[in-house]
Amino acid sequence: MKEKLYKKEIRLTVIFSVLLLLMGHSASIFVLFPSLQTGTFWGFPTQYIVPILLGWFGMAIVCLIMTLVCNKFDDEMEEFANSQKTETVSVDQ
Repeated sequence: MKEKLYKKEIRLTVIFSVLLLLMGHSASIFVLFPSLQTGTFWGFPTQYIVPILLGWFGMAIVCLIMTLVCNKFDDEMEEFANSQKTETVSVDQ
């Protein structure tokens, strides 16, 4: 169980790190692929509005999801720690 929780923690860290990097550096997409700069979105050039939307709102949404997932994971860790304490107390008696 302990190893499973550690693997889950590493997986969550990597996934959310990648998502936050993608949201925060979304303007790089338009540098890498200049052909995407030709369109408009809501009347704004795509190379301006998409990084703003992903940088502000995308980052906020990813952080909200990360908070919910990490809180659930913390509850699992706390439950595991409490079960270990219970097992240790019962073995000692």
